[in-house]
Amino acid sequence: MRSIQRGGGLSDWIEEIIDKVKTLNSKIDDYKSDSVIQSLPSVAYVNRAKKLIDKGQYKDALEILTEAESLPQEDALVYKYKGIIYDKLFRFDDSVKAYKKSANLNKNDKLIWKNLGYALLNVGLYDEADEAFENADKITPTNSEVYLGWGMSLMKQEKLNEAHEKFVLSSKYNRYNSNALFLAAVMEIKLKMYDDAESKLQFLANVSPNEGNSYEYAKLKFILKDYDGAIFYIKKALDFNKNMLPCYLLLGKIYRLKNEENLSLECYKKAEELSLIIANLYIEWAISLIKFEKYDEAFEKLQKAESLDSENSEMKLLKAFLEVVKGEAFDNREEIENILKNNQENSLSQRALGLLYCSDEKYREGIHSFKASLKIEPTDVINYYYIAKAYMHLGDSSNAKEYFEMSIKENPLHIKTYIDYAKFLISLENYADANRKLRKALRCAEDDLQILNMLFYVNYILVKQNVCEYNIKETLNFEQKIKSIDENSFKYPDKSVELTELLNKLQEKE
Repeated sequence: MRSIQRGGGLSDWIEEIIDKVKTLNSKIDDYKSDSVIQSLPSVAYVNRAKKLIDKGQYKDALEILTEAESLPQEDALVYKYKGIIYDKLFRFDDSVKAYKKSANLNKNDKLIWKNLGYALLNVGLYDEADEAFENADKITPTNSEVYLGWGMSLMKQEKLNEAHEKFVLSSKYNRYNSNALFLAAVMEIKLKMYDDAESKLQFLANVSPNEGNSYEYAKLKFILKDYDGAIFYIKKALDFNKNMLPCYLLLGKIYRLKNEENLSLECYKKAEELSLIIANLYIEWAISLIKFEKYDEAFEKLQKAESLDSENSEMKLLKAFLEVVKGEAFDNREEIENILKNNQENSLSQRALGLLYCSDEKYREGIHSFKASLKIEPTDVINYYYIAKAYMHLGDSSNAKEYFEMSIKENPLHIKTYIDYAKFLISLENYADANRKLRKALRCAEDDLQILNMLFYVNYILVKQNVCEYNIKETLNFEQKIKSIDENSFKYPDKSVELTELLNKLQEKE
């Protein structure tokens, strides 16, 4: 499943990076280069205001500049510095007005258009921001900060190719502009220019490592299916900032794909302990629990997600899926089917539809949906198990065996596959193969009482076909193992008596 996206398709983490970069404009002081006409009466006001700005006395500086506005001759610098103060106070609507006024009075100011561009970017007026940065570029070409802001405005508009071009130019004209290099790499990941992105992120990870570029490098490693590399850089990002929720979510997903159940679930638990609580935490947690077939726990997590975001569409879809898996879809089946059919591009929707078809004994339709789920998400390997079961119900032994084998190969820890495959083989009186499958299952779950009971039964049949003392003793050992776990769980006492008598007769003959 993909991570939640917000803000025009940009991930939450990138939104935070953009916000940090945008506010850089409010921290840049560049007063020395102003060419002031010293004869203007406003000059004294502006110079006094500059000194107060340097001291962080913004309110006093603003009062002085407001006084200057009452002078007969308007001065562009008065409004420029009002804009700078508003930037520092994060009053971006006011800074836009001030910068526009300044630009109207002096269209050739080398900083005003850049400042206006960033202010417009902060208030979400991206088309106007583009125009401001374009004007800034005409007056001060090759300015790295201009291209950086311009690129961010284009990125917010999902103009990825154009944004990438600006970020590349920004880093070209200032090779120390790590923000530009970083955002260029982010665009390259989105544009699937993975080699270019990797070279940039590798450079940043070595030269100026931080939480942001470490996390993005981890994301790239994940895309390239280098899971160990991704884990390394996620942990590096967490060394910089242990409160990065995206790191825990990605790490949980990687361990989920690696079938590392405990490690996957621990990631979400850690995030919760750190109070990094949003709906998406519980949604991703539920997805991992679904992967490991812990459906009741998954439902509990989705209830928590619902309390945080009751309109979340993914949460509704997952709840619909769970109702189907748990056999609870029939009281509100029409509603459930509508949710699933409206999300047929989702692998879990297709799996749930397959289960509904099979519950109606429409096994071929079910197989089609399970295969569609696999096509959408190849790692959703539990579908092989469901396909095998559907073929089994159709009486297609050849395909049933093929998909049971694929399920074991792709999901070797899935105990249900071994058990149901063994039951199927027993129904075909193929006891030797059933025995082999159950012994493999026992390596994964050595104390599973169902597997042990089935092994006793299958070996009882095999012993009857080929009587020997060793085989009888081995079969009776399964009984002892079961009783050592739970005295009352052994299911075949009559067959045990029969084998014991057979063993005694063999030993008497000796």
